[in-house]
Amino acid sequence: MNEVHTSIEDEYTALRNGCGLIDYQGIGLFQVQGPGAIRFLNEVTTRNIEFLLEEQSSTALVLDDAGHVISDVLVHCQGTEFLVEVEPARRARTWEHLRAVAESLDYVELTDVSPARRVFGVEGPASFRIAQHFLSFPVSSLAYRGFTTVRWRDHELLLSRTGVTGEYGYKFHIDAAGAEELRQELRSLGALPVGSAALDICRTEMRFVDLDAEGGRECFPFEVGLQWMVDMHHDFRGKEALARRIDEGFPRRPVCWTADPELAAPPAPGTALSIEGQPVGEVTHAVRSPGLGRVIGTARLDETVAAVDVELTLAGAASPAVRTVSAPFLIPASFNVKPE
Repeated sequence: MNEVHTSIEDEYTALRNGCGLIDYQGIGLFQVQGPGAIRFLNEVTTRNIEFLLEEQSSTALVLDDAGHVISDVLVHCQGTEFLVEVEPARRARTWEHLRAVAESLDYVELTDVSPARRVFGVEGPASFRIAQHFLSFPVSSLAYRGFTTVRWRDHELLLSRTGVTGEYGYKFHIDAAGAEELRQELRSLGALPVGSAALDICRTEMRFVDLDAEGGRECFPFEVGLQWMVDMHHDFRGKEALARRIDEGFPRRPVCWTADPELAAPPAPGTALSIEGQPVGEVTHAVRSPGLGRVIGTARLDETVAAVDVELTLAGAASPAVRTVSAPFLIPASFNVKPE
């Protein structure tokens, strides 16, 4: 995915006020089949997939045996088969982990269908109008975390309502041969291509975790605020290690913060944070929000000060420039837009 197509400001405006077009080039798509498909997915993900109905999707985490997060995934139920979707940056590691587990089992078949598919997304308060163009029923009938299969010209589309910015959002899965044709159609309907920079800002405003920035290669779900994606009532790989780590406790916890408007540039990950000269944590991710007119971000703070409305000083700053806040940072425009 390109970082910027036109300008961050224009692309941000499209996502927050109109409709942005996202090319999920390199996304991981893994087909899970066989009599033990559900059993396999329940073993490798942190949520119980057994109760997922056909044409429903669910988010979940994939953990290693030590309880560290490998990736967050989206699981689509296609009846007796399932499609696992994972972001490009974590595709290879997730595939290796799932394949290693599947190879030891005789009741599941795992296939990497990524090379044969392409995925595009439309995001923004006007995106539902573009999705409606492909549907024969009212777009409002497509529930959040739901999907349907439709024919478009000579292609079969999997059209899902997911969203990654807090606004209305839809994804289109298509065979690779039809990708360019679909891209042009989405553009002709009014979607503006957006890159990873504007998308990152919108995701951060909603407090959607950036695993690469906040977690690195080894992090526990609780360290980055992803405990809501873990169902400890069913067994999964990494559960025992995670339970032990929970019992030990986490000395630092994730928080959100906003900076004074005078702070021009986002601080780098790892920038120290202090209270009255005492180190209490560090920045994990930061962006400048055009909508809020200031720098916002996340940090990991000592448990004793990980609360809302705490003033913090960035390393190198002369006075407190950061204040912790609750998430999300803003209310999406789509909350005030009703699909027609």
